[in-house]
Amino acid sequence: MNKKKKDSTLRKQFILRMFSVFIIIVVISGTVQSFYLAHKVNKDVNDEALSIGHSVEQGIAETDLASKAIEHQLDLKLKLIAQRISDRLTGRQIGDISNTDLKRISKEFGIAGITLFARQDDDIVGVKSTEKNDIGFSFKKTVGADDSGFIGLNHLLDNQQPTKNDESYVDHDTMILYTSQSGSHEGKPVFYKYAYYHNKNQDFIINPYIEANEVYQFTDAVGPDSWAKKVVETNPLAKEVAVLDPSVYANPKLAKQMYPPLQKVVYGTFKEQTKKDTKLLKEMAKHPKQVSYIEKKQGTKIYKMFIPMKDGKVIYVALNYTKMSAPLHNLSFILIAFSVISLLALFILTARFFSSIYKNIQDIIKQIMRLEGGDFTAESEVKGKGELAELSTSTNHMVRTLNQVLKDTTKQAEKVQALSLDLQKDADESVERMYALSLDLTTKARDDHFEITDFLDSLEAKVLPLKDQEGVQDILRRIEDIRKISNDRSSSTTDITLTLSDLLNSLQVQSAELSNISSTLFKNMYKFKL
Repeated sequence: MNKKKKDSTLRKQFILRMFSVFIIIVVISGTVQSFYLAHKVNKDVNDEALSIGHSVEQGIAETDLASKAIEHQLDLKLKLIAQRISDRLTGRQIGDISNTDLKRISKEFGIAGITLFARQDDDIVGVKSTEKNDIGFSFKKTVGADDSGFIGLNHLLDNQQPTKNDESYVDHDTMILYTSQSGSHEGKPVFYKYAYYHNKNQDFIINPYIEANEVYQFTDAVGPDSWAKKVVETNPLAKEVAVLDPSVYANPKLAKQMYPPLQKVVYGTFKEQTKKDTKLLKEMAKHPKQVSYIEKKQGTKIYKMFIPMKDGKVIYVALNYTKMSAPLHNLSFILIAFSVISLLALFILTARFFSSIYKNIQDIIKQIMRLEGGDFTAESEVKGKGELAELSTSTNHMVRTLNQVLKDTTKQAEKVQALSLDLQKDADESVERMYALSLDLTTKARDDHFEITDFLDSLEAKVLPLKDQEGVQDILRRIEDIRKISNDRSSSTTDITLTLSDLLNSLQVQSAELSNISSTLFKNMYKFKL
């Protein structure tokens, strides 16, 4: 029972160890694949985001170059128009010029409108204009006394060349702003380009402005907005693409200033904005650096990347991390599943192989246990090839050989037992006969010795008186010698009979002992199953 328990425990230990190795391999393999998968997904998503960011940055650079070329052409056109308007107004004071005159001139040159600015106290105010809203417009109140535009207009009126800051064109008598979106138009954005020209012989600044929709149309068709829309439409992984201005996030007041017009979202869309994004953008206004992280929203993971640009703007790219990682996760699941199936198949095959070996070992153990119990007919049958089959064959051969030896030994024991019994019987009979024979011989020898002794005593008594005669002494000596010889022969006969009796007794004892030994051997041999 204990042996079976140990054998069962051995099998259980093997299966447990194999299963433990199986679990360890699965866990390690799954962990390594998960780590590699996470690294691979992050790298692919990061590369994809960088690729989109760089394409947007390249689009911005190309659009900016083309826009600057168009902007420069518009600058030159506006300067020329401003000079021609100045020629029309030469010799006239600002009070002599009517708004109707400005509308006529505006229509003549095909521009959106004209405003004349003059210095009033320490301010620069719109005095005449084709637009009612521009009359009374105060630069100082609107942009502030420290604004570079206000300072530049003062320089123009003082016949000094303004310092170029955020303007697209500046020379000794002209300052032209970049195209900016009008705040008075709703719906489709309307862009205007404003020029400020001062003739040193005039006490006012001429401000012609034109609609710059051609710039807007160009940037709308091939600019960053179009790039952002195209990326989102053509790339199923992209959720949002935008160009952001961190300075506006850090200082929201910048979005309310008149010029230059600043917005938080310069291009594209930023609908997935969170508090974390806002905080990051505020930090990037001071310390620009590329940042990326994953956020979870409504069960979907979104990968966000913020790439700083040289001009201080930030390219924002949002990718569907869940969708992008799904194929790799599925592939990893398939690989892990196949690995588990392969390891499970290996585990089953190994377990079955061990079970086959275990069964053969059990057969040999049972054979040895039967041999231990004295059954020398026990044989094991191990099928197949290998060391266990050879061991089984050798053990079976040994059993057959021992069986034959024990059979032969049993037959010899039977013979020895029969011979020992016969010898004991013969020894018993011989001892009895020897007793009788030795008793007869001893008795006869003693009787003969008595008769001889008596005869010699009688003879000696007759001869003794004649001892003095010649030759009598010799006869007495011979009588004594004969008496001694008779005595010796009688003693020798007694000794021989006694020795022979002892020898027969010893033979009887030894034959009895031999009979007992053969009987014991015979009984022991019958314990074996042959």
